[in-house]
This record gives sequence, structure tokens and C-alpha cells, in this order.
Amino acid sequence: MPMRREQVAAALKYMGEQAGLRRKVEQAMASPEDMERQRIQGEIRQTPWFKEFVRQYGEEPDLSPNADYDYITAWKAGVRPERDPYDQNRYHWSSKTDEGVMLKKPGHSTLWKTHFMDQTGQNPDAIGVKTEQQAQEWMRGRK
Repeated sequence: MPMRREQVAAALKYMGEQAGLRRKVEQAMASPEDMERQRIQGEIRQTPWFKEFVRQYGEEPDLSPNADYDYITAWKAGVRPERDPYDQNRYHWSSKTDEGVMLKKPGHSTLWKTHFMDQTGQNPDAIGVKTEQQAQEWMRGRK
């Protein structure tokens, strides 16, 4: 026998209450590190960079510990996104903290730019170097 509308509504209400209860239990059991990470992620979500990213890519950036950029360490160190005149004035995060801690993880698509700047003292975007291969060729040409 099919469920009546009232039964479906009651079942959905119960499921919603259970989901809310589960969230409250998870929050209560979160470690201080998890709570701090969640707080920082919430603050990052309020930045103009985050809104610009969602507008540009149609999805939220990966702020998790598995991301190829360490947003939590960056935020704790006071790093904030800044406008990049070489990328249509869009917001970008620094590759390193002021203390030199690398924020880009292996596999980050622009990690090569950081290494290029470390080796040459020049921003590859400022001199027209657009790819890692061009950077390698540019470096060979300097020797």
C-alpha cells in the first residue's frame, strides 16, 4: 500500500531531524584542530577571492587538507589573496609565507613559477614565460 502524503511528510521531517542531530554530534566531537580549520575555511569563504573563484569556475575551491595549496597555513600566517596584474587583476594567493614556508604542494599547476622566481628573481609572467617548458628554455638560454 502506498504511503499517504502525511506519512511521507513525517518521514522526511524525521530524516531531517536525524541529519541535524548527526551534524550536532559531529560538531561536538570535532577536535580543536578540526574546529579551527572549519573556522578558517568559513573566513576564507567570505573573501572576495572566494567569490571571484566561484564566479570564474562555477564551483568552490578545494579548501581541504588534501588541496594542492595549504590555505590553512597561509591564513594562519597572515597571507591573503592579492590582485595579480599579470592575470587580468584577479586574486591570487602567495606561493610562500613571509617566513619562506612553501604553501603550494607538489602537483600544484603553478609550482614551477615559484621555483623559477626562486632561481631567477623574476616573475615569469612579467617576462612572458607562460609554461614550464618555456621556463626551462629561458633558463638554458641564460647559461
